[in-house]
Amino acid sequence: MTLDWSALRGLLIDLDGVVYTGKDPILGAASFLAEARRRGLKFLLVTNNSTTSPELVAERLRTMHVEVEPDEILTSAQAAVAYVRAHGDPGARVRIVGEAGLRQAAETEGLCVVEDGEAASDWVIAGLDRAFNYVKLTGAMRAIMAGARFVATNADALLPVEGGQVLPGAGTMIAAIQTATGVEPVVVGKPEPGLFEHGLRRLGGLSPEHVAMVGDRLDTDVEGAQRAGLRTILVLTGVTNPSEAAAAAQQPDAVVADLASVASLLGWR
Repeated sequence: MTLDWSALRGLLIDLDGVVYTGKDPILGAASFLAEARRRGLKFLLVTNNSTTSPELVAERLRTMHVEVEPDEILTSAQAAVAYVRAHGDPGARVRIVGEAGLRQAAETEGLCVVEDGEAASDWVIAGLDRAFNYVKLTGAMRAIMAGARFVATNADALLPVEGGQVLPGAGTMIAAIQTATGVEPVVVGKPEPGLFEHGLRRLGGLSPEHVAMVGDRLDTDVEGAQRAGLRTILVLTGVTNPSEAAAAAQQPDAVVADLASVASLLGWR
């Protein structure tokens, strides 16, 4: 059955594998985003990466000649902090296991970041931390065992890097804290619904049926968006090849070659 895409009012668009690969922009991505903006189609570029700020993400994209504003970026750090804001008290005390992007997101939203290893905290927010060590593990463990609630930006066990290599991802740090405490965190990043739900709010409260997720991964982008009730568009510029897409048990609503091809799907002329 062919879907009617005319009711689409917004897009959530994955970054790596959709807008760029490594340090290189994907052909046609920049022009698609410019045309979406010209047509008034709202969009957010979403990432599970919690280590950097929207400002730095936008700056990096500009070096690839992809013109976006920081408020068109949504990181898992922002989604995690939004979860704490929604479920905690104003000015809640949070212990951060993570990098500058997560800390900045917490401070921007008015949360009180606890620095002292022995200071009390209401929440522990954990993400990728390339300086993770025994001291940070101990601080997070003690806070959670004393009653702090545990939120994770994402549970990706591995972090792909240049040259086809991988590093330990946020899920590795989170697993260590979970093992030490016996407490399972609330995970907000893809494929969990939290990031998608926050994205809908950031798009002005659009309903899920009016928003599509554009991604290159079946297990995070497509699965997570479908769980949140969004439409799904799979592009073949990232990790999923055509045969994998055809054989998938959980089918996206559309499969296209790249982000530029979404224009044709939407009937743009």
